[in-house]
Amino acid sequence: MSDTADPDHEIVVARLMRQLYGFAQCLGVGEFDVRLIAERVIADMPLMPDHDRLARARNWLLVASA
Repeated sequence: MSDTADPDHEIVVARLMRQLYGFAQCLGVGEFDVRLIAERVIADMPLMPDHDRLARARNWLLVASA
């Protein structure tokens, strides 16, 4: 992580991962993949509210589980 990155990035990633945990577990997607998806969604949608990020991440989890 660079010096210019958001210092709360890990907190935001952890919050999104917590929200995705049960859904990912039901799909059989592992924690590593959930983290990658969460980080990517946050990077792609830095100013969007959590519920929009959550919807996007769930779509990516569905793709990852296929």
